[in-house]
Amino acid sequence: MPSVKAPKAGSSARAASQPYTMPLSPPASSASSSGSMHLLENLSQPAQTMYNKMMNSVPEGHIYTQTELTELVGISDPLRLMGLIQENMNMGLVKMLQQGDDLCYQAIKKEDAEKIQAMTKDEAMVYSYIESSGTEGIWTKTIKAKTNLHQSVVQRCLKSLESKRYIKNIKSVKYPTRKIYMLASLQPSIDVTGGPWFTDSELDTEFISSLLSIVFRYVMSESIPTEDDKALVPPPRSKKTNRKFTKNEKKEEIVYDQLSYPANYSAYPSQTQIHEFVQTSGITTVELAQSDIKALLDVLIYDGKIETIDHGMTYRAILGATADDRTSAEASEYDSIWSYGPFL
Repeated sequence: MPSVKAPKAGSSARAASQPYTMPLSPPASSASSSGSMHLLENLSQPAQTMYNKMMNSVPEGHIYTQTELTELVGISDPLRLMGLIQENMNMGLVKMLQQGDDLCYQAIKKEDAEKIQAMTKDEAMVYSYIESSGTEGIWTKTIKAKTNLHQSVVQRCLKSLESKRYIKNIKSVKYPTRKIYMLASLQPSIDVTGGPWFTDSELDTEFISSLLSIVFRYVMSESIPTEDDKALVPPPRSKKTNRKFTKNEKKEEIVYDQLSYPANYSAYPSQTQIHEFVQTSGITTVELAQSDIKALLDVLIYDGKIETIDHGMTYRAILGATADDRTSAEASEYDSIWSYGPFL
């Protein structure tokens, strides 16, 4: 479970249209005898020029249509252009992608191309489908269906690729029983991991409860005046006369009005301020996005602990709300403010 510290008082996604890798020519099944393949040296000068221009594209990893490549390299002859593309693909330096009905092309880093060149044909095929799955990963059963390889061959390829740290096995909160693989260099999407609310594919209720309590206390501390604002405290009054109580009246006969900011007060914390507090206070090492903070705030609103004001732009605690999981020691300071003990 991620660690959460109590604060002091007052304190890459898969594309919508996933390209499908479809190499025109499979990479070589083994590395060159030198062990270090200088792939560019095996290309003609025009093919090298095409590759370098594709690699220097902005943004990196741009996917080119045939028209864009024609403009990039200044070659209008389709046959000559396809010859240069094929030359790069034969060395594993360019891959062909299908986006809708269009065929597109993307340059591959030299180190990645050399890595693929060193694989067997089966390993390269398995790797290509894992690579195409992006940050979602791919189920081993899907790999078997797409490659049409025997299960034992798929398992052997996966074991080899994993031992070389090219791929990794990940757990999915949606499909906890499935064995899913993705490239070792990628981080799983939130759809796979469940985001910060899951630890080892299990909903981390203790972590969530701790954060809810901390966020609520912060909003509460920003929702009421502090001890420096004693002048705003209405004087205690008698239940019987509704006037200032006398020394002879019993404690249970005294009414203490709720201390609150004026109706036109506008400095309640916003979602951005609450997010900044959580991120900078050191209460957790987990990186939380503003959307994560919004989810916590929505739970607190549903629980009747806080409310939105200023057309949903800021938040304040609801009078009388408390943090359910507080110990007496942890809550003493906030309770003293909430019940106005210090101002009596």
